[in-house]
Amino acid sequence: MTLKKKIIFFIAGLGLVFSLLFLLFNHLTISHSKNEQKNIYTAKVAQRLSHVIANEKKRIATLCNDWATWDAMYGYAEKPSKEFEAESLPGSVVPASDLSLILIVGRDRQVIFHQGFDQNSSRFVSFDLGNTSENPLWKSLMLSFSRPEHESFIAATEFGPMIIISAAIMHSDGKGPMNGRVVMGRLVDRSFMQRLGAAIQEKITLLKPANLQKDLAQNELRSLFEADFYFKENKNFLRIYSLFRGPAGQAVFAVRIDADKTLFSLQEKAVRNFLITLLLCSIMAAAIFYGFIDRMLLQRLKNISKKTMHITSFEDLTVRIHENRHDEITQLSHDINKMLERLENENIRHQEMERRLVMNEKLVATGRLAANIAHEINNPLFAISNSLAVIKKQIKNPSSDIVEVLPLAEKEIKRVRKITRKLLDYGKINLETFKESDIDSILETACRVLKLSKQIKNTVIVRNKKSGELPIFCNPDSLQQVFMNLILNASEAMNGRGEIAIKTERRGAAYEIHFRDSGPGFPVAVKRRIFEPFNSSKETKGAGLGLYISYHIITRHGGSMTMDETCQSGAHLIVTLPRRGGTENA
Repeated sequence: MTLKKKIIFFIAGLGLVFSLLFLLFNHLTISHSKNEQKNIYTAKVAQRLSHVIANEKKRIATLCNDWATWDAMYGYAEKPSKEFEAESLPGSVVPASDLSLILIVGRDRQVIFHQGFDQNSSRFVSFDLGNTSENPLWKSLMLSFSRPEHESFIAATEFGPMIIISAAIMHSDGKGPMNGRVVMGRLVDRSFMQRLGAAIQEKITLLKPANLQKDLAQNELRSLFEADFYFKENKNFLRIYSLFRGPAGQAVFAVRIDADKTLFSLQEKAVRNFLITLLLCSIMAAAIFYGFIDRMLLQRLKNISKKTMHITSFEDLTVRIHENRHDEITQLSHDINKMLERLENENIRHQEMERRLVMNEKLVATGRLAANIAHEINNPLFAISNSLAVIKKQIKNPSSDIVEVLPLAEKEIKRVRKITRKLLDYGKINLETFKESDIDSILETACRVLKLSKQIKNTVIVRNKKSGELPIFCNPDSLQQVFMNLILNASEAMNGRGEIAIKTERRGAAYEIHFRDSGPGFPVAVKRRIFEPFNSSKETKGAGLGLYISYHIITRHGGSMTMDETCQSGAHLIVTLPRRGGTENA
């Protein structure tokens, strides 16, 4: 599997895991935690209701304390009188104090004073005390009768639930026995529900225990009685139930709050939008990450892989990887380029060595063959030459035909000897001895020998002599033979006239010697096989071995000989020689 596919699978797997985590997180934060949030919200609403009822108890307790501070109350509880009721307990006290009940009970638990008022109907009423344990109001009062401190509780009455404060009747100094109790109460009526609604700011409804059974199922009722608060929801509302109990733990009333679910819907939507945005951002980040990895890593590695395929096939070792950045992959590209460069050089060197090895084997074989041929030819030639000399001595009056034939035969014998001599010279190429020389001196010697021997006749040689020495490690005799051969060939092509320009240049660690003449140049047929043996443009004069032998002498020196095919007039040969020459032959 490619690295690209692995990264794609990794990102896809990461996306799948993230999607599963998203669904799980969505379940935990929205599906699961929203119930926890609603539970917390329900508990807070119930707590606020309890707080409002606690404030109601404080308001009633303030009135109750004012009544209990009267010393006359103690006496009235001891001996009730109409005068006290007329002066201190007027009938307007209950409605004016926003109370629903004022009750004075003596120490023997007898009702001394009883006044009730229904705020909803704005009329005085009498509460059914019953003076029995079955009556819920009287039962609640009796539970607090023996305690000297204030008692607050909620009790059920025939007019509805009532918030009650029960305080002991004592002297204002707090001394003496309890002479009875003052009981004050406020019904949970419409005005009270309005105060609750203003505090909660939601629609509220008062429910009696009997109404709860109609509103809730059995399991819901059980949950409400266990925690004193419960919620259930429909499409538009969160319906919260808060239960309030009497002093014996019995259910007295409940408040139902229809809370708007808009806040929860907005919160749920916000959380879901946040998660979706986070998911989309993660997908976008994954796409950007993949694009970055693909561009900065995968494509560059793919390019490197394509380029390095040439290493195994050795198709083209000249290719190089672009190094246009400054990072680890660029360093890798740089190292591969160096490796390719070294492989290219080694491949060239290996091919050159193979070529030289093959050429050396050919040269050795050809040299041996040429020496054998020359040796075998020279023996019959020597016999033929001697025979011609004897014939010339024996014939005193030769005919005209013999006079013409004998010189021609001698001339052709000399030409064959010349060819065999060159073959013998060719066989001696491998016996070269290299030493330090000066290339300008070798050229100068070659030109001087040709001029003094008048072999180049009227040909003009033009040279650009370099100042200073041009050292080279070579066999000077072999190089002189090459230079003389090239100059002589050019002169013969121009029939001993014209001009030969010789130019020596330094090219790095090598020399280039240019031989340019003003002759007719090489024929097309000769150009194709310029450095092959027995290839000559001189039909009768040459054997076609001169350039061939010269070419291999230069090759033995580690150089090269090329022909400039762009030359428009004359011939232009370029000899390239390393400055250290054929050191392997030293």
